[in-house]
Amino acid sequence: MVKRAASEAPLAYRAVRGGLWVALSTYWTLVFGFAANILLTRLLPPEAFGVFALAMFFAQLLRVQTKLGLGYAFGQHKETTGGSIGTYVILEAAAALTGLLFMGWVAPVLPLLGYESLVAWVALALSFAACLEGLSAIAGTLLEKELRFELTSFYQSLIFPLSYLPAFWLATRGGGVWSLVAQTTAYSFLLLGLWGVLWRREPQLWREPWQFRSDLARHFLRFGAATGLWLMAGMLFSQLDNFLIGTFAGVTALGYYDRAYRMAQWPGLLFNAVLLRPAFYTYARLQDDRTQLVKTATMLMWAMGMVAVPLAIAVFTAAPEIVVLLYGERWLPSVLFLQILIAFFVVRPYLENAGVLLNAIGKPVRAAILLWIQVGVLGIAGLPLTLRWGALGTCAAVGLALGAGMM
Repeated sequence: MVKRAASEAPLAYRAVRGGLWVALSTYWTLVFGFAANILLTRLLPPEAFGVFALAMFFAQLLRVQTKLGLGYAFGQHKETTGGSIGTYVILEAAAALTGLLFMGWVAPVLPLLGYESLVAWVALALSFAACLEGLSAIAGTLLEKELRFELTSFYQSLIFPLSYLPAFWLATRGGGVWSLVAQTTAYSFLLLGLWGVLWRREPQLWREPWQFRSDLARHFLRFGAATGLWLMAGMLFSQLDNFLIGTFAGVTALGYYDRAYRMAQWPGLLFNAVLLRPAFYTYARLQDDRTQLVKTATMLMWAMGMVAVPLAIAVFTAAPEIVVLLYGERWLPSVLFLQILIAFFVVRPYLENAGVLLNAIGKPVRAAILLWIQVGVLGIAGLPLTLRWGALGTCAAVGLALGAGMM
């Protein structure tokens, strides 16, 4: 078994230090990504973002790794041994490669279903990038289970700006949607360097031979299957609207909607990074201490309300001016989408916190049920509303789905 310090003081220190690094890294990537995407939005037409968003739906739909929840199963597992590491690495790598194979089989079918061939090619490229990201995520999970968030955060902060260089180069030369694909692929490729970080900074993880254990594989898959249902529901909830608009309203409308959707996420972006990384592992460590668990979750919810709500009100009020100032007048059709979505998205961080908490304490089925209810409402209401009112109808369906999750 990989040895850890017996005292909880180092654990608390590492958790706080890791949270600070995650916050700093998130601020940096948000600021740089914000500026970089403003430039790309001014350089690229709405159709480019529409094709990218629709292709991303298909790439994520067929991505096996995010359906199994193996990272959560390994993170929730209390012991870190050569057997648990080896089992997790083999399962996760196989899942990453399988998703790419699935996309390779499905891509030729998309044009037969009426989609542009460009959508199929972009989806295949994004699936390749997702495979690279999945392989690097294995190293990231091993580091973060040791609460070494400062290592992953610092490394991601370094490579994030570099990944935009090919995107800018292509965008200024008429690269269109491939500019966006280039950024995603470059980032995923550079992220593989986390394996080097793991090798150098966590040598104790390599001392015990890694081996595959079938009993642990069954445990990870059993736990991960329930968590995977939650993850799949989360993917569908964040991507199904793109499918509806791209399929029934067109990629141009989807481009306007996509920019509005990204802007509406601003209030919750900081909390998403905290929820999906330090909070999960902190909740998992505190799952047997109900008092501290409740206190931690309550403090996080209070912080959400103090930051997210005022920011959402400001964005809603100044939406027309913000869109014109940042993106230019040709993006004015995004304003109404932004105002509708920002009003609904105030509650989203609370729902995501509930899902992460339930998974961390070993109740992934309840988290999955919560999200699948929202997906069901989005799908059932979204189809007729999109057919009747286009992207505006989809916005209304998103609001209904979020409301169902809070009930």
